[in-house]
Amino acid sequence: MSMLSCVDKEITRYGSHVTITTDGVTVSSRAFVEPLRYRNKIYIGGEYRPLGMLRREKYLYVGRSTDKLRENSSVIESQGSKYIVKRCETYYVHDTPVYEWAILVACGDERDDDYD
Repeated sequence: MSMLSCVDKEITRYGSHVTITTDGVTVSSRAFVEPLRYRNKIYIGGEYRPLGMLRREKYLYVGRSTDKLRENSSVIESQGSKYIVKRCETYYVHDTPVYEWAILVACGDERDDDYD
């Protein structure tokens, strides 16, 4: 079994149902969407937020390589919540795309980094 088919099979088996909308085109798929913890926020410049301040939560997306995402354009809907893609990349092994990963933020939240 190739690396691509193995990863794709596991995402399909264990991932949650997601809907990806990019430029008016909607695709149903499966992926993992989870909150980034403090240890992950160091990588993306996050920080703890004092109570009562603006929300800065970010989420990690890992999905099938066939589901291409676009930064600041693709919207992911999962478990009744909507997220916008802030950063995305395709992970490759030997020039073969294996999976897509992205940093997401919840749609509709006021975030101070959106106004920089």
